[in-house]
Amino acid sequence: MYMRITELPGPMKSILSSITLLLFSIVFSQSLTAAPEDKVVLHLNTPSKMTMLVNNVKNLRAKLGKDADIVVVVNGPAVSRFTNLATSRNQLDELLELNTKVSICSFALKNRSLSKVHLLEGTSYLEDGGVASLVELQQAGYAYIKP
Repeated sequence: MYMRITELPGPMKSILSSITLLLFSIVFSQSLTAAPEDKVVLHLNTPSKMTMLVNNVKNLRAKLGKDADIVVVVNGPAVSRFTNLATSRNQLDELLELNTKVSICSFALKNRSLSKVHLLEGTSYLEDGGVASLVELQQAGYAYIKP
């Protein structure tokens, strides 16, 4: 047996209308809320993985789009690839053109008798180190990738 809404008694009609309005509000408000931004951190500590890292970023950017937040954290021996003593400028430029933030571990630089002044332009300096930054980013919801 089916009953039309107009045939319901007054209080039932009011309750049904309220439930309908509530459900509509929930669905509508969720459609207006932006989807969570894709956030990825790539960890590079091996200099020989630089080309793989750049390819990973290209693939991520193609899949996730221009609005994804992609960060590269560099520590260990790989920091040497991002100093003015290295020949990785072209690969860094590729990462920067892909709207990728590249951050370098201060401790790894110091262990190689290098400092912030040796970094290639376009990189940022992680005062508290790369490992601490990796932890903070993962706690903030970044997906971790190690090429």
